[in-house]
Amino acid sequence: MCAHVVMVPQMIIEEIVKEIERQNLANALADWPARVQPAPKLESQGDGESDSLKHAFPKSEVPIIVPDAEARLTTKVMTWGYHVSWSKQVVFNTRFDTATRPGRNMWAESLAERRCVVPTYGFYEPHKSETFINPRSGKPNKQQYYFTSPSSAILFIAGVFEGDQFSLMTTEPNATMLPIHNRMPVVLQPKELDTWLFGEYLSLEDRSAVDLIATKQAR
Repeated sequence: MCAHVVMVPQMIIEEIVKEIERQNLANALADWPARVQPAPKLESQGDGESDSLKHAFPKSEVPIIVPDAEARLTTKVMTWGYHVSWSKQVVFNTRFDTATRPGRNMWAESLAERRCVVPTYGFYEPHKSETFINPRSGKPNKQQYYFTSPSSAILFIAGVFEGDQFSLMTTEPNATMLPIHNRMPVVLQPKELDTWLFGEYLSLEDRSAVDLIATKQAR
């Protein structure tokens, strides 16, 4: 499950799209870390904003990359989460194994026709068992970890969309994620963006080769 990411501003995503069109994304990504501030600490999120970087949660409006009608990439702001008739809560994650299962399911059409990419600076996940005592409430809270890419300031996550709503794809955890959580987002390498958006994407379910850095967040 993934329910908390640090957003990339739309202006930078528009730059990313231009570099993809120029087939120069790898070189551009090498230059971005110097221009990107460190991610805000979790406890400072407050109103969802810190150090000019914004947190995004389900129901947040997030700038993402989508193909247009002519199969060209563009940037759109969409709401994180699908509204469904059977729940008051939005469905904000899509299991890769469920979405690709033979037969009808709520994700089949989106996965077949409306795949997208969500650029982030990183994402948060709570540890499955590690807790700490919250000094404000005196109650135990799950320890949060922040995941980033060791090779780029931008971390890309696969998604699907419908109308003005999107959902993040999740899969089995890799070696970095496994001690912390039992699911992980489908993190894409820059060279895999085209495959996810336009190609034979089934091989992207396996994220065992994806490098991540897990940083324990201050309490």
